[in-house]
Amino acid sequence: MASLIRFIRAYTSPDGVQVTVQPTTYQRAGETLPGLVFKPATTRGRLPGWVVLHGLTRTGSSHPGLQRFARAVAASGSVVLIPDIPEWRELRVAPAVTIDTIRAAVRALQQRDDVRHEHAGMLGFSFGATQALVAATDPDIAEMLHGIAAWGGYCDLHAAFSFAMTGEHELDGRRYQIAPDPYGAWVMAGNYLTRVPGHEGDRDVAQALHSLAIEAGDRGFYAWEPIFDESKLRLRAQLRPAQREVFDALAPLTTSPRPAGAFERGLANALADAAIETDPLLDPRPHLGSVRVPTLIAHGRDDRLIPFTQSILLSRRLPPEILKHCVITGLFAHSGGTVAGLKPATRVAETVRFVRLLRALLRHA
Repeated sequence: MASLIRFIRAYTSPDGVQVTVQPTTYQRAGETLPGLVFKPATTRGRLPGWVVLHGLTRTGSSHPGLQRFARAVAASGSVVLIPDIPEWRELRVAPAVTIDTIRAAVRALQQRDDVRHEHAGMLGFSFGATQALVAATDPDIAEMLHGIAAWGGYCDLHAAFSFAMTGEHELDGRRYQIAPDPYGAWVMAGNYLTRVPGHEGDRDVAQALHSLAIEAGDRGFYAWEPIFDESKLRLRAQLRPAQREVFDALAPLTTSPRPAGAFERGLANALADAAIETDPLLDPRPHLGSVRVPTLIAHGRDDRLIPFTQSILLSRRLPPEILKHCVITGLFAHSGGTVAGLKPATRVAETVRFVRLLRALLRHA
């Protein structure tokens, strides 16, 4: 109970928490990469440890929501390592380097003399959540981990891309609709538009969308905000007239949003096809049945970047003996961002529930 109280206090009042934050490095194939370590300021001896993976974000380990969460986990009695993944900070998905990167980060955690090696876990957010599950099928990584928590990940790339462009998702015949965060569409098109048949010459469009995603990350505003309309107009003006239909489908002005139609759905499907053909490791479904590390799946119900139904699909594809919990919560939105409007009692109850699950996953409660 004391650790739960420390987590809640640290998450709700991060400025007053007694946690040390130290820069660190880890080695990936001879390359030295940076990271951050969070740990309690006063606790001695070995503690449970977590590698926490950021998603496709410009801020990487400096992401405010991620740091707030890491501080709270550390305050509850753990060592937390957030490795910076440079390709993901540049919004390049780079699945070919993912397993090597995660292996290097987990090994760096295990080599620390303040970590209880038999109680080490990995927590991935967003794109990092799904890649954590894929990486966990690697025997070397699985041997070093006692548990995985995957927050806000995707299962079906076609459904995730479709949601990014239409806001539509469904599960078991029930349909849902929410205004999507266009950031996801900008990132996926920036990576894969020129791989779609018929769009090989649309490099300018892909670069324009990638620059929009970069701008959103650098400025720290949500991609759906009107502040980006000026950039959209400027970038659109630099495109050939024939390219503007694609750009408008992916980055409409907030003053004149396009309703999702056959063109948007077809483009989303084609982008997903191109992504999987180019980078097969982006599709987690062939790998999920091979995960052998106890796993917690969690998702924010109000997530506008990846819908919560994707985590339910992930949970259904994991071996039943491996899946420990699947939690859809109102506590967070995407990647640790808090949800406004929750009653204090509800927020406390949801927080206690989630932290208990994390601690149970490593069996050190």
